[in-house]
Amino acid sequence: MKNDIKVILNNQRGVALMMIMTAIILLMAIYGEFTFESKISRIKATNVMDRSQAKLLAESGLQMAMTRLKLYKEAFNKLESNSAAKAQVPPQLLNQLWEVPFIFPIPVGANATVAVKDTVKKFTEDSLLDGSIRVTVTNISNRMNLNLLRFDTSKKVTEDPNNPDTNDGIVDASPNAIVSNVSVDQSLYFMMKRLVDEKKEKDEAFDDRYGNINYQQLISNLKFYMSDYQSLLTDPTAGEAESNFQKIPLTPKYGPLSSASELYTIPGWDDELIELIQNEFSVYPSAQIDLNKLTSNMLRILVPNIDEEQIRSFFEYRDNPEQPKFFNSIDDFKKWVVDIERVMNETDFTDRIEKFTKAGITFGSNPNLFKVVSEGIQNRSTYTLVAYIYMPKQENSTKLEKKPNETDDEYNKRVADDTKNKTTQLLEPRIIEIQIN
Repeated sequence: MKNDIKVILNNQRGVALMMIMTAIILLMAIYGEFTFESKISRIKATNVMDRSQAKLLAESGLQMAMTRLKLYKEAFNKLESNSAAKAQVPPQLLNQLWEVPFIFPIPVGANATVAVKDTVKKFTEDSLLDGSIRVTVTNISNRMNLNLLRFDTSKKVTEDPNNPDTNDGIVDASPNAIVSNVSVDQSLYFMMKRLVDEKKEKDEAFDDRYGNINYQQLISNLKFYMSDYQSLLTDPTAGEAESNFQKIPLTPKYGPLSSASELYTIPGWDDELIELIQNEFSVYPSAQIDLNKLTSNMLRILVPNIDEEQIRSFFEYRDNPEQPKFFNSIDDFKKWVVDIERVMNETDFTDRIEKFTKAGITFGSNPNLFKVVSEGIQNRSTYTLVAYIYMPKQENSTKLEKKPNETDDEYNKRVADDTKNKTTQLLEPRIIEIQIN
């Protein structure tokens, strides 16, 4: 037996085979790891390329939207300078230059003719674009600018005790205060309180969280954040607002809001409250509120004594799918308020519009504030750009000289006629904020 054991121990013919098998297994493991890493690297490279392509597509969509807005600007200015042509082209037709969404590749319906399908196919092939683009341009000129709350010492006016619009910063909590005071802070208070009360009735948890909400302090904190340094010393709530910022701690901006995201940094302003008013107020400049985009909440601000039935009647009148009505001017809106629905008389309506104008809020039909959403898609990568675009307006005004032998009445009439016939020109569209998603 001892000899047999020695023979077995001295037999090395299987060792080489075991070493070779072990080496093969190690090499296979290394190869598998190398192959896996290669695939991962290739996928990463492909994703980076797709992401870059999607970004370029989104940027191209944004540039196309800017081009369409520039075309709208040129067409608008041409019509403003030519009264005969302006009468022939309604604003809703002019708006189609920017408001029609763009999708590439262009979708073709199942009922499209062969000629249409061939045209779209040839266009797609000739474009040399690889991927998809979706672009929408939305008119957001229907929101009140929160920056009008800002107190600017360079524009300080003498307070008039007989004018409720020039108060000491305290909003009037009475239910009918919005009738006499149309300032932005009063409008914000009125709308926020109504929206919060509505949600409290539907959501008990919300009622528990916001049962003791202090609207005055919320508005004071907002004004303190954006107003000039030490410009609110006469506001009795400014001291508490300053204390609220020190608790965070956060140094106020002392300048106008440039992005809606800044609201989240202000004491008391949380997600739920901001979401309640985000469709009614903005932080972007706008020359006027578009009457054709009025919401029910903004309609209540404009006509505070309107009831629910009249609100439904307004939207049925304006948005009738068979015969939609387009408000080209404040006079068209006045026709519905005064003549059709008879919510208020002409004198009260005119007086109220004048109050809004003094508060820096005007109404019209030509949008000049837009939201562009451009989405680029390449394989599984999506790149979205959200841009806010402002198109300033400029009135053509010339100072008329009094003619020789012209009476004061004749001169005043000529000035009035000239004011009535003033034209508005749109300036180049400019991106004021851009977000990447």
